[in-house]
Amino acid sequence: MNQKRTLLIRSLAAVVLVGAVANVWAQTPLAWPTKPVKIIMPSLPAGSPDRVTRMVAEKLSVRWGQPVVVEYKPGATTVIGTDFVARAPADGYTLLSTFTSLVQAPALLPKVPWDPERDFTPIVQFIRSEVVLLVRSDAPYKTLGDFIEAAKVAKASGAPLNYASFGNASSFHIYGEALKRGAGIDLTHIPYKGESASIVDLMGGQVVSSFNSIGTAMPHLKSGRVRALALVGAVRSKVMPDVPTFGEAGVAKLDTSGWFGMLAPAGTPRAVVDKIAADTAQILALPEVVESLRGQGLEPTGLGPDAFGRFLREDLMRWKTLIHEVGIKSDH
Repeated sequence: MNQKRTLLIRSLAAVVLVGAVANVWAQTPLAWPTKPVKIIMPSLPAGSPDRVTRMVAEKLSVRWGQPVVVEYKPGATTVIGTDFVARAPADGYTLLSTFTSLVQAPALLPKVPWDPERDFTPIVQFIRSEVVLLVRSDAPYKTLGDFIEAAKVAKASGAPLNYASFGNASSFHIYGEALKRGAGIDLTHIPYKGESASIVDLMGGQVVSSFNSIGTAMPHLKSGRVRALALVGAVRSKVMPDVPTFGEAGVAKLDTSGWFGMLAPAGTPRAVVDKIAADTAQILALPEVVESLRGQGLEPTGLGPDAFGRFLREDLMRWKTLIHEVGIKSDH
């Protein structure tokens, strides 16, 4: 009896000890990072994703006391940079700052070397991106309805209007094809290598219209050089409340907004993921950051790992359906 009692006491003591150790570990600050962190951008610099990523990186560097460096690995519809991170060590020191292309690529390309759900751990969604269809301010199209009617006339005359995007198989290209399908019009797609180039040519008269993020378009909207006809998304923009959504203007299937966010290689420790997510969400909630982002037409969201993961799964299906309907394939 005494022996059984002794064993019971020892077992209880062990449980108490393990619980105490676990409690100490839970209360101990995570000793991470202890060296520089790399954030890989799978696209060229100078666009809205780059601006947001560099802002987050700078503020994380201050919080962590370690350099947070943004590196660019563009190419192949973001596949090159994305694959680099998928193959990186799952220790939190190599992260991916990406955008809607992550969930579009599997539907656009014959094959991608990574799986957006299997090979990545969602960390945090930065923002929801707002996109508008622009024309020059001196163009005769005051509304989307005017533009659609002009496109029908142009189609009948054999000289269709055109629209610019930041590249073949990009989000903006998909939006343009969805507009054509939804409005029953013909438009010629003019692909560019970046947003800045397309909006410069719009203002120069080389193209008739252009899909652009509000962030890129904002300075030119404020200067009065371009006009926004409609907004991609389910709700109006807080910074451009007078611009109707495509749905409100009578064109369906343009309610799937873009987004930017950060992911890590699959298997990255949850404690590291939670720390990055919490610190980034706090940065995105700073009043001056919110004001700056909204001024660029970017709505901060700060979705954490679980919510962002659910969003990605749903977005993957949304884009797969839309891309199939419009029939776009990447040329890569």
